[in-house]
Amino acid sequence: MMMQSRTVQLSNLLLGRNNCFHVRKINVLSRSASPWAAASATFSTTRASSSGHRNHAGAAIASTTTSSWASTAAAAGLLSGALLMTAGLDQNNPCAAEEAVPHHHPSPTPTSVSSSLKEEGEEPFEDSVGDLHDLPIFSSDQVAENNGEDGKPIWMSYGGVVYDVTDFIHNHPGGSERILLAAGGAIEPYWHLYRQHFATDLPMRLMEDLVVGRLDEKDQEAIDEQMAKIAEENEDPYVHEPKRSDILIVHGDQPMNAEVPAEVLTASYLTPQELFYIRHHHPVPFMMQKDIENFALEIDLSQFADALGMDKKVVQLTMEDLKKLPKVEIIATLQCSGNRRGDMNSVQRTSGTSWSQGAISTAKWGGVRLTDVLKAAGVKDPVALTEKNGIQKHLRMESLDGMKASIHMEKATNPYGDVMIAYEMNGEPLSRDHGFPLRVVIPGFAAVRNVKWLKKIEVADSEAEGAWQQGLNYKTLPPNVTNAKDVDLSKMPSMTEVAVFSGITAMDVADNKKQKNVAKAGQTVMVKTKGWAWAGGGRNIVRVDVTGDGGKTWQAANIVEGGDQKFGRAWAWVFWECEVPATVKKDGTFELASKAVDMAFNSQPESVAHGWNVRGLGNNSWYRASARA
Repeated sequence: MMMQSRTVQLSNLLLGRNNCFHVRKINVLSRSASPWAAASATFSTTRASSSGHRNHAGAAIASTTTSSWASTAAAAGLLSGALLMTAGLDQNNPCAAEEAVPHHHPSPTPTSVSSSLKEEGEEPFEDSVGDLHDLPIFSSDQVAENNGEDGKPIWMSYGGVVYDVTDFIHNHPGGSERILLAAGGAIEPYWHLYRQHFATDLPMRLMEDLVVGRLDEKDQEAIDEQMAKIAEENEDPYVHEPKRSDILIVHGDQPMNAEVPAEVLTASYLTPQELFYIRHHHPVPFMMQKDIENFALEIDLSQFADALGMDKKVVQLTMEDLKKLPKVEIIATLQCSGNRRGDMNSVQRTSGTSWSQGAISTAKWGGVRLTDVLKAAGVKDPVALTEKNGIQKHLRMESLDGMKASIHMEKATNPYGDVMIAYEMNGEPLSRDHGFPLRVVIPGFAAVRNVKWLKKIEVADSEAEGAWQQGLNYKTLPPNVTNAKDVDLSKMPSMTEVAVFSGITAMDVADNKKQKNVAKAGQTVMVKTKGWAWAGGGRNIVRVDVTGDGGKTWQAANIVEGGDQKFGRAWAWVFWECEVPATVKKDGTFELASKAVDMAFNSQPESVAHGWNVRGLGNNSWYRASARA
């Protein structure tokens, strides 16, 4: 018999060979004592209705009791992001319940996603040797024994299959902390919250080489029954997602990750809230009206309260308190660290959302300066928190969905750094997708530092813990490093201040009627084009160069908007326009490329290959766009 790829074998095992399935949705929610730390996940099991085959895509948990699983998930804190408070809704506030988003993954598994990708003509997985059905069968107890302790390997199970992830831990895009929470147990409780695993075929490609066996069917059946019992009283953590514009290009909807189409990017200097790009890691926090009314920002100064002579170590400021402080408005651009990751994937595959150029947007943020907030909390001189005994201090930020990030206090307290806590966006209250009720705005920094749904800030001796600050997520490895096990991540900084970028959003052949008969290979056509440019750190854009012949000649674009920003505090993008000669290629197309230059005369590099990194971060190579002449 012809040998099958292991991916196909996994598909056969997880999905069965019979197409007649009865799908039963199972929802799981484990709540902690605090409403802000509700732990939740959603599961689906699929049972064959006629053939006797069974889909084991339900949760494979080593625990033998429902209560022990619930307490484990809650204690882990992994699922703390789903704030599902569903009663007493106020239709007049930004958190009012919207129409539920339909489920696109009734029973999401890596194999079901890979099958759909194949149907869409995607490149199939590489074949791997071995027959899955010849591999040994392990019990859930045996899986639990291999939890990485005392030098043991790290095993996990998913959908009836057992994996050895020992060598993969350091390369997990979500950070080693997160994946280790499932050590010796099941992946399902985590993947059904972190559904970005189902957005592409990458997880399946990685898992293919980690298979060591199959989970005992009796254990899987018992687990399915336990999960069904737990789940009946609870709902999908994504059921209260906000409505989104159909204009956005959606890369994944659970959690939502969507970018702005090129033609919309430069349609308005300020991006409307509903068209602002979206980058989420969890379900969007949902708050009841009473929780909105009782909401207060926690300011933790306990590490320095005594030295500063403060009576209170932890202070809480309500929304009313914050709005009594002087209001400021700052126009700032935010860009996802992985913007243009798709171009890096053309060199070698990275991990993460394959963004084009649209994970960037600009808004006028309204709120209060961070320094004023610290003063209101009792700090007489916020600059005194910047450094002590030669040690730099950090501003830690924590979100309602559990995300943690930090920046150095030099940026946080710089009177010209314009760090603020925002409650408005383009003159309106923050929407849920963009941080309601509060978010931090750190102009000139990677967007991941601009924490949404702000719950707490803290001045500390060290940076924030967790995957988003200390893990692989936002650390740029050298191009030659594809295995994070080979580097010490603690010695590599996370992305903060960013480089210089540009993009092209429109191209039109000038006087097309006149030139339509001469657009032959080697000839030149005049192209009218426009786009955007932005640099981190407040560095003004001083020039945008555009080429139509691969960089042999360049035209300087006209900066038409955003060029009058304060020197060294240019937090927002510029729009540019240019007319440039372009050489027609053999296939009848032409290609333009743009590169921006900032006030430090940093310029975009030509090759995306030179900046390639395994996480696909910070791509600022020339932006290239092609069209038919």
